[in-house]
Amino acid sequence: MDEISIRYWSPHGRQEERKFHCADTKIDLTTRAAKKVDLSDVERCEKLTALNLANNMIEELELSPLSKNKTISEIHLENNHLVSLNLWPLVRCSGLEKIILTQNRLQTLDVTPIFTHSSVMLDSSVVLSADNIFRFFFTSKELAKRFLLVRPDKAPWTAPPVLMWALYDDLARNMGWTHIQDRILSVLEHITEDNWYSVQRGLLIGLGMKELAGFDGDPSKILDTTKASMDYRTARKVIFNRTVELLDEQISRNGPTLFLDTEAMEETSASKLIPKIVEARAKEIENTVVFTKGSTSLLNSLWLTHYGYKILEALNVGIKHFGVGLEKVKASFADLGFSLKTQEVESLQDVQLKHPLVTSRSMRKYVINEIEKAYL
Repeated sequence: MDEISIRYWSPHGRQEERKFHCADTKIDLTTRAAKKVDLSDVERCEKLTALNLANNMIEELELSPLSKNKTISEIHLENNHLVSLNLWPLVRCSGLEKIILTQNRLQTLDVTPIFTHSSVMLDSSVVLSADNIFRFFFTSKELAKRFLLVRPDKAPWTAPPVLMWALYDDLARNMGWTHIQDRILSVLEHITEDNWYSVQRGLLIGLGMKELAGFDGDPSKILDTTKASMDYRTARKVIFNRTVELLDEQISRNGPTLFLDTEAMEETSASKLIPKIVEARAKEIENTVVFTKGSTSLLNSLWLTHYGYKILEALNVGIKHFGVGLEKVKASFADLGFSLKTQEVESLQDVQLKHPLVTSRSMRKYVINEIEKAYL
């Protein structure tokens, strides 16, 4: 059959329906006084790009018929009576670009499933939440563009949205590891290598493992020894031990030690890493050269080291440093027993930086955003 039927009900319980073709790219049921809509047949519309249910009285909506759709790009649900909405059926709708939810009765909305690939327009009164895996995915400016808030007078909300970041320990009170693992793996499908570092950091912090949240690699590796049948506590232990293994490999291949907390590791199985980390951090400074031109210093590589990050942050220094303050930086390293190497060059613009550490582009992007205080 080439036709589908979309059934909907009025506030008085009267059932109506409208026919569409399976090949239709748009389904429009605006201004139908619909309180309830059954989208079951929509799963047969393999070319659907737009669903418009705006200007109705819909109180709840099941989006699972869209779960396998790769072509849908926009969903309009504005001016309805929605009090809640589960967006998880849309997690694999990779083509979805925007969802409009203004003028509804939503109080909260979990945007985790569409965080990476869709923009959402909604009322400024709605409290947004997302899993902590995305805590460092967007800067505050990017969040403001991604989640477009509208005030009751329909004027745009110019400030970045406030998001409640859900920790996995908290989620585990209401759901098992099977569900949590599926949440994590489904959103990881949308993550490119450029965002690996920010995602692993959010994931490990969300799992209560901040002391290990300096892994510089594919975040899916953190989960590759877990099983869906595990309980949350067991899975968390397995993830901790796997991350320790990955960090051991990272340090051995001259990778970064930034954001690894040795004090917090002392009473855990990660304590075996501490001697390696201490030795690696000394080598980081020994192998780092700060390029200078007159009174200007290029500090990119130094920021990627543990001691460099701590000192430069304390001195409120950026990627480039201007003036005679480099002497203060040197003095701070001297207090720790290190001699900071510098090299005068003819032009800082022509310097071909060779980072002494094996670091990814995603890590360097994250560190720059941290320096600029770009995250909420």
